[in-house]
Amino acid sequence: MKRAAILLAVTFVVPRYAAAQGKAPPAKTAEPPQNVSGNSAPRISLAPRFSPGESFRYRMVFETTSVASRSGLASDPQGPARRVITWEAGIRLEVLPAPSDAPGAIRLRTTYEKSAAEVKSDTFEPDAAAIEQQYRKLQGKELEFTLDAAGKVISTSGLEGVASDEKSLETARAGVARLAAAPGAPAGGVAVGQKWSSDEAASSLPIAGLVWRTSSEYVRDEPCPPPISGEGTAASGGNGNAGAPETCAVIASHLELIRSKRVRDTTPEEYRKNGLRTEGAWDGSGENVSFVSLRTGQVVSMTQTDSEQMDVTFTTGANTTLHYKGTTESRLQVEAVEAAPHSH
Repeated sequence: MKRAAILLAVTFVVPRYAAAQGKAPPAKTAEPPQNVSGNSAPRISLAPRFSPGESFRYRMVFETTSVASRSGLASDPQGPARRVITWEAGIRLEVLPAPSDAPGAIRLRTTYEKSAAEVKSDTFEPDAAAIEQQYRKLQGKELEFTLDAAGKVISTSGLEGVASDEKSLETARAGVARLAAAPGAPAGGVAVGQKWSSDEAASSLPIAGLVWRTSSEYVRDEPCPPPISGEGTAASGGNGNAGAPETCAVIASHLELIRSKRVRDTTPEEYRKNGLRTEGAWDGSGENVSFVSLRTGQVVSMTQTDSEQMDVTFTTGANTTLHYKGTTESRLQVEAVEAAPHSH
């Protein structure tokens, strides 16, 4: 039961776009671009155009605020507790030679140059140290992963023995995989004004049968945000170039948690194999804005906010229960970091 509590705690800090990285590719539908002139709008591929030997740095800050109460085996005598978790990471992304057995694939190495999480709560937080340790252990570690031509993660390695549960592994994988793939854009390119949608199984949640539906639109083109310096401030010169800043596609997305189909048993396999049953409700929605370089397909900046409401009961084989009820508000900010002189 304690494991269930910690799993749920770590679930709060999993970015919501991480729901199905490494799982089956999402189902996508696309609408044609709106063009009042009647002329065909030019389509642009937002797929990344990486070359072996390139490297990029990002700063990622993820903050989530939750208000939750527990009852049953573990209760909160002081009432609902407010918890704030802030995870800050510095990431170096390196492009490696493509694997010979996967034409069109991209192989990347991610190094967590910095990883630290802080947990604050208005009541005693027994799991605070365990949560902070999960993310502190990532610092200095490397993760290698391969994406196929469609941007789907097909293999990962490097964090075995570092993160002790799938939730932490999922956070680590998805936080960087998103930087290496366009925001779910359909194959064949997209045009300004075009809309599309995709569904991905919300496999990180303790309730089975839920799907994150993402509805996106290529809103406009505008100058890319300048990269930040190593000190976290905006750098001068626009993307490290003396000339005009690059142009980015602005992609706006709305996320909504839906039930794709009815399931007999709402307990995910991960919980069932640990002797737990789960039932209840989980709702959520969010907004995402991404700036994608038209020249390279690189995600230059990304901001996501979301809100979730949960009411879940965990039951052991001995029929003891733990009931969680609460809400979370989250914000993710990812920014490119200015390249250091003589970097490769």
